[in-house]
Amino acid sequence: MSVYTHLSQAEVEHFISKYSLGELVHYEGIAAGVENTNYFVDLKSNENITRYVLTIFEYLPHNVMPFFVSLTDLLADKNLPIPKSLRDASDQALHDLHGKPSLLQVCLAGKHSPIPTNEQCHAIGEMLGKIHQAVAGSSLKQENQRGMAWIVTQVERLTPLVSSNDAELLNKQLKRFQQFFDTVNIPQGIIHGDLFHDNALFTGDCITGIIDFYNACYDYWLYDIAVTVNDWCRQDSLVLDEVRTSTLLKAYHDVRPFTDEERLAWPVILQFAAFRFWVSRLITFAHPEEDSSHGMADNPVVNSKNPDEMRDLMLSHYDNAHLLVLPN
Repeated sequence: MSVYTHLSQAEVEHFISKYSLGELVHYEGIAAGVENTNYFVDLKSNENITRYVLTIFEYLPHNVMPFFVSLTDLLADKNLPIPKSLRDASDQALHDLHGKPSLLQVCLAGKHSPIPTNEQCHAIGEMLGKIHQAVAGSSLKQENQRGMAWIVTQVERLTPLVSSNDAELLNKQLKRFQQFFDTVNIPQGIIHGDLFHDNALFTGDCITGIIDFYNACYDYWLYDIAVTVNDWCRQDSLVLDEVRTSTLLKAYHDVRPFTDEERLAWPVILQFAAFRFWVSRLITFAHPEEDSSHGMADNPVVNSKNPDEMRDLMLSHYDNAHLLVLPN
């Protein structure tokens, strides 16, 4: 995604030599997204040129990476449009670049939709339901690296770095959500965790790929839906579009029906999803983590997102709670 780690042509050629996929024709950094470094890598074999994506994980430690490889393999094996990580001649998917875990995957067809249509919202709701069903009962486990414990730490670090109004709101909301999650009882499983519309590829209204599973973990399915709705159905006014929202939720519900407990929890989960991304975007702006730039390039290409948007979306959900209803 953002380009933090710059690679020379020699480094890319050395990396792709492990795979015997062809000779390097072209490579370029992808200056989009936030956390990882991604490169398009074009390789030529038998006069055919195939595009791949090389990802360098800037923050994730090596020991959690096998989970993500196993998860995408599982989903791809169930005929879902998920890219598998390629194996080298030694059957290894994970490698090391600049001391960081790295993967190579085939670049899937399709494009991101800048403004999701109703039909695309239906498709993504159905796909998210299929993903949740596909991993239900799986033995795969991964703690949420950015769960409540992480949020508590980040709010503590952010408090002296943001405005007094934001600091007060951060701490007030954190306390409220901690109390909520102490009592909530809704279904859990493996989630995508970051299904913004730039992590889905379409040809027309047909999904050709779901990418960037690197926030996947074991958590509430409803949270995964809330993250998706907050992005796919948000209007410029920060009020959810009723048609897109109901279309997405109905498509999901037709695959995995919602429980009564989820219906009660939905408004708060939507608010929490916005809060969680407010916190992570504030970090990008305030840089509270001492090691946030460790090992990165002198001139990284960073694509930061405005944190105020997620704060204001959270507050908008309070004002429009009557719209936040799950289908029966």
